[in-house]
Amino acid sequence: MKYDPLKPSFFIFFFGFFINSFLNAGEFDSWVDLNKYYKKNNFMPESLTEKNIDHLPIISELPKDFSDIQDVPTKKKLFYLITLPIIYKTNILIMQERRMVVNIEKKFAREELNENETNEVIRLSKKYKLDYSEINKKLFKKLKQRINIIPISLALGQAIIESGWGQSRFASEGNALYGQWTTREDRGIIPQDRDEDKTHAVLKFNNLSESVEAYMFNINTHPAYYNFRVVRHIDERLKYTDPISMKVKYLAAYAEIGDKYVDQLELIIASNKLQDFDRFKIN
Repeated sequence: MKYDPLKPSFFIFFFGFFINSFLNAGEFDSWVDLNKYYKKNNFMPESLTEKNIDHLPIISELPKDFSDIQDVPTKKKLFYLITLPIIYKTNILIMQERRMVVNIEKKFAREELNENETNEVIRLSKKYKLDYSEINKKLFKKLKQRINIIPISLALGQAIIESGWGQSRFASEGNALYGQWTTREDRGIIPQDRDEDKTHAVLKFNNLSESVEAYMFNINTHPAYYNFRVVRHIDERLKYTDPISMKVKYLAAYAEIGDKYVDQLELIIASNKLQDFDRFKIN
């Protein structure tokens, strides 16, 4: 299938080579223009395949008038098509790191690691906040627990809740899809309804991809989601018939409302059939 070329407002060059839409596809001035682009290329969430999801552009920020969309089906369709390729490709990057860990672990089981392999283990351990003073089987297990994908249905569901289908002030002003907090007001947006005794702000990002990356890193490293990571690791081996329901309940710490947040997330996933998007295999 031939796709209509994207006409972004700017492009990125790196060492003289054009970086494709995997990194940045520029901006759309209006959701109307974005909708026209998707229609022209026949992009529909329900019919996306692993083959053509790669042709979806990576939008760096939501159109300024995105919060003006009144038609619910249109709002949902655009939100899916904007966020799906970002979530999918962020997971691919995580899986590349995971595959590296698995390959180095296999080498470690047979013989000593060379300098480059040792440095990679140290780099990833630093990145994922693990003690690398001793490289052993235990460290590799911890690395594999942390370096793993977030199911697309979960990532979509939380983005829907936290950003109000992309129409929240935080999403439009700060590219914040997941409502992550920061104690530094200069790095975030102060909530209008913040209690007087609170000092937090909602972290803002340069683009939507950074927001997704920060969210996944948070789930993969924060102590509050340790049980989530353990269950995810077990699920890989046991292959539960409904792995999402096994994981959702361990995300209660994501919001102050706790278990009510879990109920809300389960409802969002079920009512919008978000598990259908887990059909995309992350290799």
